[in-house]
Amino acid sequence: MKHLFKILLTLCIISVCNSAYSQDTVSNTITNFNITDGGTKFSYDVYILRTTPSSFRMGSSSFYVRYTGATMNNPVLSNINPKYTVGSVSNSYTNPFTIINGSTSKVGIQLLYTSGLGDDITDNPGFDGLGERVATVTMDILAAVAITFNWDQINSDVVNPGGTLTAKSLYFGTYTGTLPVELSSFVSVINKNNVTLNWSTSKEINNSGFEIERKNSDENSNWSKIAFVNGNGNTNDNKIYSYKDVGLNTGKYNFRLKQIDFNGNYEYFNLQNEVTVGVPSQFELNQNYPNPFNPVTKINFSIPSDSKVKLDVYDISGKLVATLINNEIKTANYYSIEFNGANYSSGTYFYTLQSGGIVVTKKMVLLK
Repeated sequence: MKHLFKILLTLCIISVCNSAYSQDTVSNTITNFNITDGGTKFSYDVYILRTTPSSFRMGSSSFYVRYTGATMNNPVLSNINPKYTVGSVSNSYTNPFTIINGSTSKVGIQLLYTSGLGDDITDNPGFDGLGERVATVTMDILAAVAITFNWDQINSDVVNPGGTLTAKSLYFGTYTGTLPVELSSFVSVINKNNVTLNWSTSKEINNSGFEIERKNSDENSNWSKIAFVNGNGNTNDNKIYSYKDVGLNTGKYNFRLKQIDFNGNYEYFNLQNEVTVGVPSQFELNQNYPNPFNPVTKINFSIPSDSKVKLDVYDISGKLVATLINNEIKTANYYSIEFNGANYSSGTYFYTLQSGGIVVTKKMVLLK
């Protein structure tokens, strides 16, 4: 009887312990690793997805990551999921915060449940199959060395609002990499509506090259790739690069470099200053380019104030053969107009620009 009592007690303890664990499963993923601001910032996203049918509400849960190799501090949260903050639908949370422990190289997100029902963890995989983003973590890199990131599964838990049930967690995502390029300078030079970007490196590791990206300073505009400049692979020598972005309209712009290594890893370097292409200071008609041409050429001009503009093309006898702009109101800006001579015979032509009482004529040659 004594032995039977011990067995029943043991089974009871096991049963109580097991009751603390839910049969629900969630997948936790760290992804979108980025090194930015010239190798001084490291960021990543944390995602969560419920992979079992029944609902599971989020309580005071923790998402911790360990890292080795680098020295980092000042963790900052952004892109915080509004479901798990003050003002959520269930009004069950306070703002999450980050913790860093320099001795163990650990950083974490803690979601703080306060009261109420809590919010369901999504079972919708979404576009990327990862579920919903919890938040983005960004830290300062204090030393440019190799970095390894992976989950701290011991200190990470997804629990229900009462803290009585813990979801079975699966963990995905890891990062191992180095800072492949040390950028020593990145500056811009403006000449009318042309911007020259100059940058240099003091060290390159496995450097495929640089994508050059530009966007309008308007916050709603997106970055767009405008060019690619080849890198120098592996080198400890200083290397100088340059790219000229020509024919920009009046406005304000931001530029950045996307440095890519041969494995597809990348980091961003932002031009610190905003580039302003101002209104032209004078009326100007440029020589067409190319010249001679076959069959297409571009005619560039600038006007310093709003006015009517007329642009005509004549043959060598003085006969009007094309009107490219017909007394249209143009704002003060830089313009580029294309002339296609596919339907015209080889020879000398003249193009005349009229604006605000000023008339300028230049010669061009169509050579087929």
